This record gives sequence, C-alpha cells and structure tokens, in this order.
Amino acid sequence: MTAARTTRRILPEDLPEAWPGAATWTGVAGGAQPWRLAPAQLARIGSTDVAELARIPNGVRLAVETDARRLELALTTQESHADAPRRADLVIDGEHSATLEAGGRTELLLDLPGSLSRVELWLPHTAPTVLHQALLHEASVLVPAPPRGPRWTVHGSSITQCNEAESPRGTWPALVAAQNDYELTALGLSGQCHLDPPVAETIGRSRPDLVTLCIGANIYGASTFTERSLLPALIGFVDHVRRLTPAPIVLMSTITSGPHREDAPNDAGLTQRRLREIVHQGAELLAAEDPLLTVVDGTEIITAKEMHLLGDQLHPTPEGYRVMAERLAPRMAEALVSPVAGP
Repeated sequence: MTAARTTRRILPEDLPEAWPGAATWTGVAGGAQPWRLAPAQLARIGSTDVAELARIPNGVRLAVETDARRLELALTTQESHADAPRRADLVIDGEHSATLEAGGRTELLLDLPGSLSRVELWLPHTAPTVLHQALLHEASVLVPAPPRGPRWTVHGSSITQCNEAESPRGTWPALVAAQNDYELTALGLSGQCHLDPPVAETIGRSRPDLVTLCIGANIYGASTFTERSLLPALIGFVDHVRRLTPAPIVLMSTITSGPHREDAPNDAGLTQRRLREIVHQGAELLAAEDPLLTVVDGTEIITAKEMHLLGDQLHPTPEGYRVMAERLAPRMAEALVSPVAGP
C-alpha cells in the first residue's frame, strides 16, 4: 500500500538529523536558534562578538530525502555586517535550484519535484537567523538525508566565512564540499579566529573525517600574538584538535593580501608575511610527528599577482572564492587520502 501524502513539520526538534552544520539548536521566542558553537563553549570564550557569529547559520542547512511537493519555511534574519547579502539556497539532488532573498521576516513556499529527491535548503551565511516554521507538504516519504560523503570541518576568519559570497552555496567551503562530495561544518568566524581552545573542542565534537584550519588573518589584524607567543599557541591549538580526532588536518596560512598587511608590522610587531612564515614553521614541526598533517601555503591559493580577486585587498570577491575553491578542492582530496604511517 502506498503511504498517504501528508504535511510534516521538520523543525530541528522534530528531526534533528535533518539539520547538519549546527553544533546545537536552542528554543527562542517563536522559533529555533542554530548555534555553530555551543553556548557552553561560548561561555568559555567570553566574547559577545563570537556569540553573535555563532548564531549565524553559515553552512547550516536542511537536508532530507522526500517526495514532498512543497517546502514551506518561515525565518527571521537580522541585519548583516556591511550589508552583506542575506539569501538562502535551494538545492535538489545536488543541483542549485533557486536563490531566495531572506532579509528580515521571510516566508517561503517552494515547489519541489514531488518524486523522491534529496532536498537541501541552505540558511543565510551572513547574519543571525531564527527558524520559525518548516513544513513539507504532500509528502509520503521523509527521512534525513545521509551524509553526502566524508565529514569536513573548516575553521578560519572572514575569508572562510565569506560574507562577500553571493549566497550560502557560493562560499569557498561550500563550493569545495559540493565538488568533493563532503558533508560540511563551516566554522568561519569573521574577525575571531584566534586559536581559542573551545573552538578546538567544537571541531572535535563535529566528528570530522577531515579538518582544515585557515590561520593568520585575524591574528595579524588584532595583533593577537607576538613573535614569542604565536608558535607555541599555534602548536598547542593543533595538538588540541589532534587529541580529539584522528582525522587528517590541513593547516593553511592566509592568502596574499595587499602590502598594507604583507609588509606593515601590526601592533605586535609582525607583518603578515612574517606571521605566515611562523605558521609554516609550526606546520613543519607538527608534521614531523604527525603524518596526517599537511600544509597549504595561502599565497598559492590567491597570489600576489591576483589582487583583482580581492575587493578590498583582503577579502575575495565572489569570483575570488570560486578560484579558491577550484585550487583547494584537489588539495583537500589529496589530504583526505593520505596514508596513515606505521603498521
């Protein structure tokens, strides 16, 4: 007997496995709040800026297999930094279907194929968002979609959060995940990538099969560490991640920026060029004991001759993120298949 088609509510409290990308969800007035870093970890960081970023559902998405004919959602997206686009992406069977404006209170009613399909709805990647309602109409089949492939967790700065991308699927981590069939957890934190131990805990709890750490841009911008303190802090953070997961780790230094960063000492006395050298030094020391750690030199991903890909000599344009993804996808694939040393 064929199951009857009905309307099914699919909020995170109803079907938590159908909402990958978030560390947790909490109830708020009128809806559900996604968190990329759990509140308990945020309390250990003690930063209101990080807490605000944690409520941005960058990489958070609905992912189900269903034969529903329509998807209904209601959400509220707050203001974004520098008027970055606030949009959602609908993906059907891995193919982009629609990009939807999602500023303020937004109610969406989206047509679906009506035959068994993998349906993904990527929430806005640039601003805190609360989900009020999520319904599938005329569905006889509804199950959480299985992971697309290996679980990949990426941590970095605004260059990893990608506010300049045109929509959630246009960030370089989302583009790499689509190309390599990875299940993404996106921990780009604009201005707040400072080797915080609670972030290492969040990375470990995501149960990754591959970890990518993009380190340097915020440490330079905020003068977080000196020549004396950066190397041991970096090694300590990566060691912390390693204790929590056996997954391969890719340590990536920051992409090339303009001379105002590359050659100008910050308040801690480090140029971005020197900071990058220290990251590479740390990677070499770590790799000597960890065969599953590899390094990517960010200056090979966006080079000094490609400043046209940086809108402000720091953040890539949408095209810049596409170039990053094209160059990083094979690097990530290579790291994931690296052999384990020893018998």
